[in-house]
Amino acid sequence: MKTALISAHEPGQVPQNYLDAIRSAGMELVCGNCTTREELIKLAADADILWMFGVCKPLTAEVLDQLPKCRAIFRSGSGVDELPWQRATEKKIAICNSPESIAEAVAEHAATLLLALAKKIQLHDRAISSGSWLPVSEGTSHHLSGRTLGLVGYGRIARLVETMLSGFRLKAIHHDPFSPASVPLDELLQKADFISLHCPLTDATRHLISTQQFQRMKRDALLINTSRGAVIDESALIEALNQEMIAGAALDVTEKEPLESDSPLRNMKNVIITSHIAAFTNDFNKNFWECSVNKLKELLKGDFKNVSLNLK
Repeated sequence: MKTALISAHEPGQVPQNYLDAIRSAGMELVCGNCTTREELIKLAADADILWMFGVCKPLTAEVLDQLPKCRAIFRSGSGVDELPWQRATEKKIAICNSPESIAEAVAEHAATLLLALAKKIQLHDRAISSGSWLPVSEGTSHHLSGRTLGLVGYGRIARLVETMLSGFRLKAIHHDPFSPASVPLDELLQKADFISLHCPLTDATRHLISTQQFQRMKRDALLINTSRGAVIDESALIEALNQEMIAGAALDVTEKEPLESDSPLRNMKNVIITSHIAAFTNDFNKNFWECSVNKLKELLKGDFKNVSLNLK
């Protein structure tokens, strides 16, 4: 079985020991940093599996038609919103990912953002760094214990966030069409004190959180997003914060990245922004490569259906 790694040179980005592990499993591997359609087709014309890191812009529906042997597209990590879903489905090509490689790190980051925002850590830090001391009237924080945590999307990361924050005696509810215990989104928005987003970006979830949703939230609600920036309508978020519809937001992702230099979000006191860094801990490389190799070994068995996309 042949795999084409379409978003890396070899040698270089793939550590040698992982290349050796893939090849010793019996998989033929070719690698190339494909920046054009022609480069991709040339490299992968006879490949059974396309393997990629992040986004590969040349991989379009039209290019997929030029890859007659392709049976699976594997994206190391979690995000798959840039892939040619419709055409892959029509051609019965499996789409695979490895969210387990980053789930724990992203969950830790989401929990950290919630705690930092609820306790107004950023305000105290800025005040003290500037030589001031935040008065109690401005620095009073949110009490966590006994409050309600709303998780939008209830996959692996969301469930880890729930576990990590369980020590605060939060009541957790979730909205997820694939979960039998799901509550309606409107109910979650109305009940939750803290709302954490963990859904993939699809046509159905793009701008899932917009003006109407902000109007349903509690005025002291806090919103956390470590999923994809476009799940939130950013202009609606800015308006909601300006009009005090909600109390604050903490974002690891934004609609445009890097965030525009003139975005009002940069200067809001009740906003924390990190640079899409949630997955990147000092264990990232080990987890990333081990999970990638394990997924390729599963694909080598040829049962593509059982290792197809995992959003949970």
